[in-house]
Amino acid sequence: MGRSARSLYSVVRRVTALWAIEVGALWVMARVLPGLSLEGWGAAVAGVAAIGLLNALVRPLLLYLTLTFTVLSFGLLTLVINAVIVSIAALVVPGLHIAEFATGMVVALGLSVVNTVAASLLAFNDEDSVYRNIVRRIARHRHPMLEGAPPGIIFLEIDGLAFETLARATRDGHLPTLAGWVRSGSHRVLRWDCGVPSQTSSSQAGILFGNNFDIPGFRWYEKPAGQMVVSNEPSHAAHIEQRVSRGAGLLRLDGLSVCNMFTGDAEKSVATISTFSSPARQVRKTSSLYFSYYVSPYNFTRALVLVLREIAIERWEAFRQHAHNVQPRVSRGGSFPLLRAMSTVAQRELGTYTLMREMFAGVPSAYITYVGYDVVAHHAGPERPDALRILDDIDRRIAALERAAREAPRPYRFVVLSDHGQTASIPFRQRHGTTIDQLVQTLVSKTRTVRASTLDTEGWGHVNALLSEAIRHDRLTGRAARRILRRRTREGYVELGDRKKREASNGDVVVCSSGNLGLIYFTELADRLTLEALAADHPGLIEGLVDHDGVGFVMVRSALHGPVAMGRGGVHYLRERRVEGSDPLADYGPHAAPQLLRLDAFPHCGDVVVNGRYHASTDEVESFEEMVGAHGGLGGAQTHGFLAYPSGWAVPAEEIINAEDLYQLFVRWRDALASGHDPSAVRVDALR
Repeated sequence: MGRSARSLYSVVRRVTALWAIEVGALWVMARVLPGLSLEGWGAAVAGVAAIGLLNALVRPLLLYLTLTFTVLSFGLLTLVINAVIVSIAALVVPGLHIAEFATGMVVALGLSVVNTVAASLLAFNDEDSVYRNIVRRIARHRHPMLEGAPPGIIFLEIDGLAFETLARATRDGHLPTLAGWVRSGSHRVLRWDCGVPSQTSSSQAGILFGNNFDIPGFRWYEKPAGQMVVSNEPSHAAHIEQRVSRGAGLLRLDGLSVCNMFTGDAEKSVATISTFSSPARQVRKTSSLYFSYYVSPYNFTRALVLVLREIAIERWEAFRQHAHNVQPRVSRGGSFPLLRAMSTVAQRELGTYTLMREMFAGVPSAYITYVGYDVVAHHAGPERPDALRILDDIDRRIAALERAAREAPRPYRFVVLSDHGQTASIPFRQRHGTTIDQLVQTLVSKTRTVRASTLDTEGWGHVNALLSEAIRHDRLTGRAARRILRRRTREGYVELGDRKKREASNGDVVVCSSGNLGLIYFTELADRLTLEALAADHPGLIEGLVDHDGVGFVMVRSALHGPVAMGRGGVHYLRERRVEGSDPLADYGPHAAPQLLRLDAFPHCGDVVVNGRYHASTDEVESFEEMVGAHGGLGGAQTHGFLAYPSGWAVPAEEIINAEDLYQLFVRWRDALASGHDPSAVRVDALR
């Protein structure tokens, strides 16, 4: 039997089996559900057939008319649309009777759940059925086949997964697809060092644009302008992108950006935070994506089941941590269970669908970020089972993409990486009974007002990106949605989750926290304060910070010696490359000194840089945010990203110590593939 015949047989077998199961489910529901009745098996068979036909003919029109609300409700409106389809079927099929619309909703949901569960239990390869078959049909209808095209390159980022954690995860049976690539010899893995700040905006700017200069943290204060910058605020992300882009981004040659912070100059971007000032043309492209995803009547039901499962798992895991008195731990209540579900399911599903769709359309390069692991690890711990389990789900999507690549119109090569790592952390407040800004307040004059800029999580940015694109459509539903969400919308951007005030620009002193990295700004002067000026104007401040048990080291610029890092036992003169006493950077890796020297050169670096203490004996840092998995500063694995790449491709002999170097490497790989050359032959001995 040939390949096409086997494929046809598989489709027929699947449709027949699922049809029979749905007929049986409809018959059972008619026996137990008030308001639903069937006059024999013939009515059940005809009813399921009519529902399927209406789903193919009527459902796309209903979805198009209500698309904005469908997206904003994460697909909940499709329940209503499904009920409409079932109600219409009851009108045209003799012997099928539905008493009221609510009954139709129950029937529609029941059939969808039965289909989803049956497909899984009968091993019909759910990922393929949800993604590949639908996506392939849509993409091939819209784009010609690219016979003989050179290979494309797909970058898959697992946000926050450290090299060391990756090694443990693969040993423990997580990420089996990636582990299989490495064990088979098709891929190799190396560690790279992202430096400080060890966080997404800095790393992605470096990876996607080759320029992450003057990004001193996830949030920072710009003294000349008197304003806060928060990386995942859309207007701020757009400002950062405009500043770092030179028009030669990694994705500029017809590439695709999916669920990222920045576009990499991609022609098409979906759920990318920096794009919310983009023209309506971009929004219309996104509309076609959402529409094609929701065309299937089972996509939403499948996603809903997964979301509810993830919320239940989160509540159980949080209870288990509390019952076993796991320490350290943080609150996992409030909106976090929903955030987790949206990050680990909704963002992951729509992102994978988007990428697979464009692979079948022949996109030459793409970059996608999976944020779920990072979100969960912040609240559960980077190497605890709660977080490692998320990697299993990501791995299944990688496997689905690999299978899809075999049938895509051009061959694809996969590169998997992380933008930074995470280090297990003890919240500074829990350990010392005070926050970093409260500590600063005790060390400066009582006439000074200290304000903090910090949030418990950054994950809502990617979820809000999905929603914000929906409300920007000009159609009637888009305008209505904007009115409904106006109190949750600022400058065209939907803000769900924590609504605490993010700006702290009204203080005499502003403290910005990014994990265990603290940036302290004195706002009365536009210029950076020197060590000598701070000693004169705020006596005891530097000494108090250095002597605190939760502080690893403090960096400040001396008018005489340049930047100096000070610890309780000694001083490291960074520019002069000398140490007095014990080196305060000894526990922070061999690259700490040059990376701090680079941070000091940023115009918007804090007047004082504080790094939360790293406890080498327990491999934990003290985080200035309420997290048990932290990144942002130095200490442990938070600066250790990983890179899994096809074996034989050229890589530098020396360790990569900046995201800008990854950009140079990736561009050379991309260009080699596009020109039909082997990336193993490109020159990488001098990336700069």
